[in-house]
Amino acid sequence: MKKYRCKICGYIYDDEKEKVKFADLPEDWTCPLCGAPKSMFEEVVEEEKKFPEEVVVPSIEENDDDLRVLSNYEKAFICSNLAKACEKEYKEEEKELFLQLTDQFLKVEKKVNGTFTDLVHAVHEEISLLEEADRVADKAGDRGAKRVITWASKTANVMKMILETYEKKGIDYILNSKIWVCDICGFVFIGDVPPKVCPICKVPGFKILEVV
Repeated sequence: MKKYRCKICGYIYDDEKEKVKFADLPEDWTCPLCGAPKSMFEEVVEEEKKFPEEVVVPSIEENDDDLRVLSNYEKAFICSNLAKACEKEYKEEEKELFLQLTDQFLKVEKKVNGTFTDLVHAVHEEISLLEEADRVADKAGDRGAKRVITWASKTANVMKMILETYEKKGIDYILNSKIWVCDICGFVFIGDVPPKVCPICKVPGFKILEVV
């Protein structure tokens, strides 16, 4: 018997415990916790525990040729995530400072009007960059960075899922539905009632706010 894990919230579907095997579920079946489609589930593969290899963290000087200057939007994105992390740790002063930095970077970022295709491309590019960032953080053993990257990756995949569903169903997908966003990690939910607990960052449901 097999197990399958939701890439968004981590929910485990166990063939042995459920009445229907995962493979036999209808294609429109969704995760009972976060609403992710069946395609966002991956098979859980049990691996033997191995001793971690020694990680050599290269210095910045050794890799300065690979560095690039971040755009103001990327800086704003980083500061916004740090502000959310500070809020969860009840560090209000640090949170406000990061929010101020976010606003400053956004003010100087040139606004660009794009198409729906541009938005889809941007989300896919963000997911690709976050996957690379996760590999770097994993190699460096930076647990703090991996936590931020994990949240960002999951919210980006949620947006990818929403955009793909919108492309298939059109405006009817959101026309008569409410849109909710977690104020901490950015998790987006389409539906009348949001989850009682955010499936990504695990904050209480009162932190998942309706978009007006």
